[in-house]
Amino acid sequence: MEGPAASGGRVWNGPARRVRIQAMRGWLCFAVLVLAARPVAAQSLLPARFGGWQAAPASAAPVPEPSPADAALFRACHQQAVEQQTYSRDGLTITVILRRLGDPSYAYSAFSVLRPAPVTDFRPTPHSAIGAGQAMMLVGNLLVSISGQNLAANAQDFSALAALLGLQASTAPYPTLWQYLPTEHLIPHSDRYALDDQTFQRALGEDGTGDWAAAGRIGFQQDDAEAEVARYNIHRQPATLILLSYPTPELAAGHLKDLAKRFAVNPETKAAGGKPVLYAKRIGSMLGLVSGAPGEAAAQSLLGQIRYQTIVTWNEPGFKLHELTMADYVVGTIFGTFAILGIALVVGIALGMIRVGIKHFLPGLIFDRHRAIEVLQLGLSSKPVDGRDFY
Repeated sequence: MEGPAASGGRVWNGPARRVRIQAMRGWLCFAVLVLAARPVAAQSLLPARFGGWQAAPASAAPVPEPSPADAALFRACHQQAVEQQTYSRDGLTITVILRRLGDPSYAYSAFSVLRPAPVTDFRPTPHSAIGAGQAMMLVGNLLVSISGQNLAANAQDFSALAALLGLQASTAPYPTLWQYLPTEHLIPHSDRYALDDQTFQRALGEDGTGDWAAAGRIGFQQDDAEAEVARYNIHRQPATLILLSYPTPELAAGHLKDLAKRFAVNPETKAAGGKPVLYAKRIGSMLGLVSGAPGEAAAQSLLGQIRYQTIVTWNEPGFKLHELTMADYVVGTIFGTFAILGIALVVGIALGMIRVGIKHFLPGLIFDRHRAIEVLQLGLSSKPVDGRDFY
């Protein structure tokens, strides 16, 4: 029979001890689950409130599935995460869907394809569009879609949301290819940016048939190509301008030759031999392509308005050539003469001092040795000349 413990407490034996251990294990597992759930909740990017809008209690409803075309677009843009939140204020409700894509370039590509037609000129971010029932804005690599009513009247509040999301978004720069597009005859908001064949096909729309449908011909994957597609209305006829940017002029020239095999590039006559007509121009490492133009003159005029130029820089060390005047030559000659005379004087004095010193300390050993001196004498006296008499 067990007695009381020395400390005065109870000793747990048998079933009671097992029950206590199982209870402790249960509480430990619960604590581990709670601690593991906290980092997941901390990964949420959408804030609990912004600009007076308050997030509704979490709902179990999943994010609506996008259309097959949009789902393929998000996969091509390397979607990493998606989340949804509902906000309310003063009886109004909006739904925000946030998608975190690969980088700002991919996010801009998805934005350019999916953005709604804007109904107001106000933009919460440089790349944003406020539509009638949907708004879309770009914050780094975050694509934010907002749906609800009366969005234009509350567009100012979306700037606060963008500021909060900007603290967690990528700060890499956006693509700038759209800046080279001509503005004359451009259909507003028709420009599309692509980094892969699938997005490029969707950006082309009705023009994405025929030879354009072959994957890999533009060089998105192997040559790091970028594409910008825009629509133009030239003489009431739609035309498509395509800008293809490559890392080097050699790659651009190679792809232009490849296009000439499948298209009638810059045909001199209307006869194209059954090939689709394509007007092209290479500017350094960029290709400008026009299809559907009413004529060659209109196409070449559009290509001539591309706002891109190549600047060649020389980073090797160089020198600036300076032409000397006659005065420079005269002054240089005088100074050069005096410099030579001065050097000769100094060297002569130094050699003379050395010779005198040697003759003083080593007489007849190096200079004026008596055996090496030959003296012509007239014989006027009987005493022969001895070279040692000089010292």
